[in-house]
Amino acid sequence: MRKHNNFLVFLLLASQMAFAETSVDSLPQETLYKNWLISRCLGKFTDSENTRKDAFRSASAYLEFSKLPLSAFEEGEKLVESYLTQERQAATTDSYHTLECLALSQSKDAHKIFIKNKAIHAAKENNKP
Repeated sequence: MRKHNNFLVFLLLASQMAFAETSVDSLPQETLYKNWLISRCLGKFTDSENTRKDAFRSASAYLEFSKLPLSAFEEGEKLVESYLTQERQAATTDSYHTLECLALSQSKDAHKIFIKNKAIHAAKENNKP
């Protein structure tokens, strides 16, 4: 019975991993980029080492499936830093880093970086023999 349970747990975990890989692989390029931004941003401000590692692993997965040039991610990294150091007018003095990370992914700045680098990728693809 124990071997049977272990096998079922293995199948469940394996199927979830396969589903996660397939779902990330099928995301539109802009969604991959936005999710990468959020993951990098969350990883940079959290005080939990486990959350930091998880966020950075997630960012790596999004990067792996992206077709954008590395310049998009270099620019994105700078954008993350700027959003995390912004001063927000708020009713309390508490931090709003999660809010900043989510706002970042929907920002005009992030969209401009994506569009510019998508065009760079398309130009390179069109020039291939």
